[in-house]
Amino acid sequence: MLRSLVFVGVAIVSLIDRPLAAEPATVAPADAATLVGTWRAVSIEADGNASSTDDAAKITVVNATDGGWTVLADGKLVARGTNELKPWSVPKAIDFVVLEDAEGPVTERRHQGIYELEKTTRRLCFAPPGGERPASFSAPRGSGLVLVTFERIAD
Repeated sequence: MLRSLVFVGVAIVSLIDRPLAAEPATVAPADAATLVGTWRAVSIEADGNASSTDDAAKITVVNATDGGWTVLADGKLVARGTNELKPWSVPKAIDFVVLEDAEGPVTERRHQGIYELEKTTRRLCFAPPGGERPASFSAPRGSGLVLVTFERIAD
């Protein structure tokens, strides 16, 4: 159980490694407003490996109005950072900038991804640091990609 939880946490945070210059989070007003709130993972697939529904449900993400986010596993900090939304892209693009992990502050790391966002559900697919932005919502074996579906649990 703990091993699966660690896998899920690592899959979500494994989008980290490339340092970048400090810059403010960029958000699209409509998507940024919809993103704010607390979200629970309902499914996670990392590099072709699906997590169990129970393990996925242990992951929550809290998105703030300033573009900041916090990932928790069973209520414990996994990572914290900012989003840069690019809703004009097709599919819509997102970059995650990780500023802190469970051990404390880290050198900023960026992951490139794509997203779909509705009022009560969202879907993300992203690459590890330095990887190319995915073109579709899939995470086949050998790709290094992570695909996560979330449901809103609080505004």
